[in-house]
Amino acid sequence: MSTTRAPLPSWAVELARLWNSGAHSLFILHGNIHDLFPVTTAPAPVYAALGPYLSQRLFPTRAHLLHYDLGAGLTFATPAMQTLFFEWLKIYDEVEGTDFHRNGPPRVFINLLPILRRFFLRMAEETGTARGVTLVVNFAEKLVPASEENQASYDERVALVTLLSWAASTELHHGDVGVILVTETISELHGDLLQNPHVARVRIDLPVLEERAAFLASGWLDRHADGRTLAAQSDLSTDDLARRTSGLPLLRIEQLLATALRNDRRVTASYVSSGKRTLIEDYCGDLVRFKDPKAGRSLEDVATHVAAKARLRELAWLIREGKHAVLERGVLVPGRIGVGKSYLIDCFASECGLPVLELGQFRSKWVGETERQQARILLTIRALGPVIVVVDEADAVFGNRSADGDSGVSSRVFAAFAAHLGDSSLRGRELWIAMTSRPDLMAIDLKRQGRFGLCVPLFPAQTPDEVVELFTVIARSQKITLAEPLLAYIRENLGARALTGSDVEAVLVRARERAVLAGHDDTLVLEDLQTAVDAFIDPLDENLIELQEVAAVLACSDRRFLPERYRDSDRSALRKAYDNARRILRVN
Repeated sequence: MSTTRAPLPSWAVELARLWNSGAHSLFILHGNIHDLFPVTTAPAPVYAALGPYLSQRLFPTRAHLLHYDLGAGLTFATPAMQTLFFEWLKIYDEVEGTDFHRNGPPRVFINLLPILRRFFLRMAEETGTARGVTLVVNFAEKLVPASEENQASYDERVALVTLLSWAASTELHHGDVGVILVTETISELHGDLLQNPHVARVRIDLPVLEERAAFLASGWLDRHADGRTLAAQSDLSTDDLARRTSGLPLLRIEQLLATALRNDRRVTASYVSSGKRTLIEDYCGDLVRFKDPKAGRSLEDVATHVAAKARLRELAWLIREGKHAVLERGVLVPGRIGVGKSYLIDCFASECGLPVLELGQFRSKWVGETERQQARILLTIRALGPVIVVVDEADAVFGNRSADGDSGVSSRVFAAFAAHLGDSSLRGRELWIAMTSRPDLMAIDLKRQGRFGLCVPLFPAQTPDEVVELFTVIARSQKITLAEPLLAYIRENLGARALTGSDVEAVLVRARERAVLAGHDDTLVLEDLQTAVDAFIDPLDENLIELQEVAAVLACSDRRFLPERYRDSDRSALRKAYDNARRILRVN
């Protein structure tokens, strides 16, 4: 039977386009490099790792396809190619007085480079089917890593200069010689390679819905089913399974489903959901976590914050109705400590019904690990959509351009975040929500329109009615009944205080604790509440609180989100208050 080649994925189409244009001879493949890729669809489906895929699908007719990495040295796509290379190597040895055709070519990269260059130039003189050489360099970041010029070793400098000279060489260019550098994280490569105009970059994204559906429908996974089929052991249709596995590479999908099939376990919705969550969190180094939407929870469960809730309800409606073209890329939610930012966003996410991915602090002390983890996280988020991405303590997570003392890691991390957030093609697929008590520490680049252009600040209760509402809502969540005398006491004695949700929760917990100790834990009496209120002291520095609140006001993008006392405030006066609070905190 004739072999039917599988359609090229989008990244392979882009690589083929750049290759056939003849404008480049050095290429960088990065991203999802450890996945499976479709080689054939008939007479049987075949999926292969990147190396065999390049050999069998992209370059099946190449005269010479060579692979190099530090572990294996120089290898060849076929035995015939190896034989041809060693025949040429024998002639090279006779000229140079070496013995590589018997002992094998050097394993050290810089020692191998002169031989490869001579081989490239010789093959460039060939015509017909003998013409054409491709060298694939795996784990290229180990050979030309990102480093300061004065910290690079001699071997790294030689490798870098050689690759750059090959990229600019007209002899190699016209001789149909191409070099492909393969790396998972592009920022781990030396900056001179990334900025060179002779070098082309191609990103391998995680598979899209159509690619996952084709993989699941191909029958490739049936070999794990012990004579049965995936369809027979799954409660989910192929289309449903393809939707539920968003954010996973095909290799991870195979591992997830093969585990079920080989253990004679049904593939259910709960199995796929829990397995996907575990695989993504493992892939991202446990630096992200999924948050489950709470059943029945909505913005109605949030006290006060009227303007903020109204705006978030509009966003939730746009998401549910699929109005992606008008959705914000990001929402900045600043506010003083304890004001209820996390709870508000949890309720908003539940109302939207979308999966929520919480991004934690992913910076590492190990060289290259921070950029690798960031690249994996952004690659996963790009493939997961539609998704809500929540970033707490955003000023620390995102960093800024001016950080120093870490060999430029912080500035590269910041640049990657800024580029991703500024990608308008992801509008509607990702809604980023950044929470922080110090929006003033976030770089202005991130707060511009098109990134976190919508800023919805949160503030403590501003009026007696809001204080009473705060106590009522939090008491209801704790299954505490506040009788009318208690509400009257709250209005009269606490109505003028700027209380946050955490303040009120602390007071109610202590009041309930006293009720339990007094033996009437089923009923909260006025004396319990009075004792808790009289004993309560807010330990936070009032200057720090003022700094955080004024910073939230200055970051606000819409006057309607501000409390009445701030709506018409002179911004220069607010700036002075902010500067004064910062000065006092520095002195203290």
